[in-house]
Amino acid sequence: MSNLKGAILATALFAAVVFPFLLMMSIDAFQQHAFLKMTEEVTELVKEEGGVSEHVSQVVQRLKKKDLTVTFSKPGLVKFGEEIVIGYKYNYQNVRGKKTLNGQDKIVIMKRSTGKNGGNSNEPNLPTEIAKSYSTKTPESLQPDKEYTFTVPGLKNLLGVSADMGKVEVVRVDGEKVTVRVSGGKVVKTIQTGGTNTLADEKYVTGEDSAAYNQNGYTGTLERYLYSGKLMPADSKLITTTKTSLFTSVFPGSIDYGSDGYRGNLLKSGDPVKTIFSGEYTPSDTKWIEGATAEEYNENGYTGKLEKYLVSGTYTPSDTKYVQDQNSANYHQDGYFGYLERYQVEEFTTISEVYPNLGTGGCSHFYYINGQSLTLVDRTIDGDTTTCFYSGYILVDKYKGMVTKPAVDTRVYAYKGTVTKPATDTRIYEYVQNYTGTVTRPEMDTRIYKYRGTVVRPASDTRTYEDYYQYELNFQYK
Repeated sequence: MSNLKGAILATALFAAVVFPFLLMMSIDAFQQHAFLKMTEEVTELVKEEGGVSEHVSQVVQRLKKKDLTVTFSKPGLVKFGEEIVIGYKYNYQNVRGKKTLNGQDKIVIMKRSTGKNGGNSNEPNLPTEIAKSYSTKTPESLQPDKEYTFTVPGLKNLLGVSADMGKVEVVRVDGEKVTVRVSGGKVVKTIQTGGTNTLADEKYVTGEDSAAYNQNGYTGTLERYLYSGKLMPADSKLITTTKTSLFTSVFPGSIDYGSDGYRGNLLKSGDPVKTIFSGEYTPSDTKWIEGATAEEYNENGYTGKLEKYLVSGTYTPSDTKYVQDQNSANYHQDGYFGYLERYQVEEFTTISEVYPNLGTGGCSHFYYINGQSLTLVDRTIDGDTTTCFYSGYILVDKYKGMVTKPAVDTRVYAYKGTVTKPATDTRIYEYVQNYTGTVTRPEMDTRIYKYRGTVVRPASDTRTYEDYYQYELNFQYK
């Protein structure tokens, strides 16, 4: 039976660990071999073709469908003796997921191109190349005629430059840098640089102090109109007024009056009238108080002496008693506490001790407690655990003495009784005296005139502009 279990375990281990590992190693070895084979074929083909020919490009496209990506440091066919770096990146699926192989080859082209007459010339001929095109724009400029330098990527032979407008001339060519002069272009953008355009306008103004108006570009002649006030004829009327004071002795026999253009002398009329200026009168009061916390009461104007009375609670006096057979010198039970004296008594004691892993071994004949021995009376065995039972008389410490419970007073007292608030008078009086008399007003002219009307602002245009030129260039090159 054990051999069968071992065989099953070995089979499961092989299926779960060994077989996937062997399969992964086999897949890796196969893919690496395929990767090396494909890279060798591409390298040899580039050498034979003398660079990246059309045939090489077609092969690279087919390999890309097989998850092999090939890159070249130089495109197209190259000169004799030039170096090309070929990069490879190959993706494939393994047991544990997708994996990637990377590689790189450097080759030197040793093939010479065929001459014009079909034979081999002494000098290598340049491979045939297709003309390329590069388009760009000049920066926006305020000048229509200007030189610009551009970098044309991969430029070897400049065939020509054209512009979308005007005229373009090649000034110089330095490697991939081409300097051109453009001229005769048209304005592509106009930007206002300052000034404003103000349209003609007119508006109606009023409340002006002068007939001639000239403000903020508006001008005009305004008409006069009555802004405020009026012409008032002479007049007289009977006036009654009052004076107020806290004292009666300050009122004079007459007073001068002047208001709204009227003036005159007013005479005292009758005696001063007494009125309450502020404050109030509150009569005395008494009330019954219970539940106060102090004998002397003084709140909200009420005062008085109160009598004490019991609200709740009881009083329990202190007590003392004798205790013995206690297990501790410090006694604290049922409210009693105290410190007891020690004494010893002989007491029968039983104790058990558990010994694991003792097996069938025997227990000790005696068990000692504080130098006193107990005798083995029994034992039990449960597997590897032995329990030993001991008993006998030993001297035990006990405590005795007097303990005390203090008095407890939970009584709560309050105060009650009649309190009194005396009368208060905060009134302040004032006196009002009437004065009467006839007052007169002379003729008065309070008229104020201002000007109003329509004013006009002529149109004005102070705007300034800047014209910008820009050319779109196209470079034809190999």
